[in-house]
Amino acid sequence: YYKNSIGLDRKVIGKTLNMAAQCKRLNIPITTFMIAKDPYLQQFVRQFTEVNGGRAFYSSLNGLGEYIFEDYIKNRRKIFRGS
Repeated sequence: YYKNSIGLDRKVIGKTLNMAAQCKRLNIPITTFMIAKDPYLQQFVRQFTEVNGGRAFYSSLNGLGEYIFEDYIKNRRKIFRGS
């Protein structure tokens, strides 16, 4: 997969977060599914989801049956473990 050697581009991050906020103002919640464990990407998805007031699911390729669910619509967070 692609990984930017200098990290996330601040200009792109800013524009993306502005669009997330605009969607929130238009009552468009965004649900994000993240399948990676990179801390900097998790931080970005968390910030994006909080700004939008949407939902996020976090998992990894090694544990697709286990995930973390964050819901900024109902203000809750839950960890699901595979059986």
